[in-house]
Amino acid sequence: MDLTLPRLNALRDSADEEKAAVAQRRYLTGLSGVGVSVNDDAVGLGVGVSVNGGADGLGVGVSGSDNVVMSSQEKVIFGYWLVQAVLNVSLSRGANKNKLLRGTGIFEDALKPNTLLSINQYSSLLVNVQNQAKGGDVSFLLGGALASQWLFSPLSVLKSCEDVEQLLLQLTQRHTFRWCSLPLCQFQRFETADHIILVPQFTGVSSKQLQFIIEVAFATVVALMKSIANKRLRLSFTFTGSRPKNIADYETHLGLKLSFNRPFNSICIEKDVLREPLEKAVQPNCSAGSQVSSKDCFNESTTQIKERASVDLHNRLSLPDFVRRYVYVSSSTQASNIGLPELADAFDISVATLKRKLKEYGTSYRALCEEVQRNHALLLLSVHKVSNETAANAMGINDLPNFRRTVKRLTGKTPSELRI
Repeated sequence: MDLTLPRLNALRDSADEEKAAVAQRRYLTGLSGVGVSVNDDAVGLGVGVSVNGGADGLGVGVSGSDNVVMSSQEKVIFGYWLVQAVLNVSLSRGANKNKLLRGTGIFEDALKPNTLLSINQYSSLLVNVQNQAKGGDVSFLLGGALASQWLFSPLSVLKSCEDVEQLLLQLTQRHTFRWCSLPLCQFQRFETADHIILVPQFTGVSSKQLQFIIEVAFATVVALMKSIANKRLRLSFTFTGSRPKNIADYETHLGLKLSFNRPFNSICIEKDVLREPLEKAVQPNCSAGSQVSSKDCFNESTTQIKERASVDLHNRLSLPDFVRRYVYVSSSTQASNIGLPELADAFDISVATLKRKLKEYGTSYRALCEEVQRNHALLLLSVHKVSNETAANAMGINDLPNFRRTVKRLTGKTPSELRI
């Protein structure tokens, strides 16, 4: 059965309510699936992914609950390399190891390559880092620390990427590598005629953490792409905040193409860069007598290497990310009859339970809807400069007065002001 939204709406309008309900359920649960396959270079790690294409990011025919991290306490993050990077940076900046791990439920002596952490645990660790480590560049150094050991983590499979487009897709769009690189961040991708724009969306991050985590996320993408591609790629960045006092740290770690006081935070890459082939990175030698720092190799024992090889990465979304995708697809196709009750039904839970699970992540269905709408409006009006009629239609809003009120409420500016 064709489960596109037009087909879904047609079924809903028909007399066959049972068939319409089944179709709607299949459509909603299908939003979480992403097709993957095994690549020859991934077999040694047991990684069920491919760097050569796959589904369009929506997928069909899967169970929503099986592919969504429903609880922020569920352990899905491969924490070994992330925690090691955090400790290396934070301790060098005056943090106390015991205080860093306090309240996180993370124990250094129990960390192994297949150790899993929850979103809450990792978020708590970064709160401690932000509070204890000294220096305005700590967030940027964390990104660099992760990239310095990518060859020793499950990210090493990315050496099979043939060009920048494949690498960017895996790091920012596919969820397989998200849980060992950017567990608190997922990017929504927009396109213009000449550029790809990546807008970060965060999970389990408080308002006090937000700027710090933005810097960590951007620095991680830059450092990983540079390390894997074996060259510095041309990227530009926008920030909603004002120009920071430590602008030199931004320029050192992100580059000189920085814009502040912009409508949204984003990474922008020119499309011609995407076609650039990747050079093969040289893998450091961690054997006896090697000059490579033990910090880079983390003194992996034979047992740890075997455990790393058995890491089974999974392709799952966090619940907030699933809701964002659901809202975006629904609103952009004017599926007005698809809302919170239908989403709860897709998970086979009550509306109250869904609300409680989202609250556990520190968010709500309404907040996520407004975030998606805001980003969509900003891209349409600030970047594409489209007319009110075109933007309203793209956002699934039927009348122009309501559209103007919605944009003003979400962004604080009128559509005309956003086009300037």
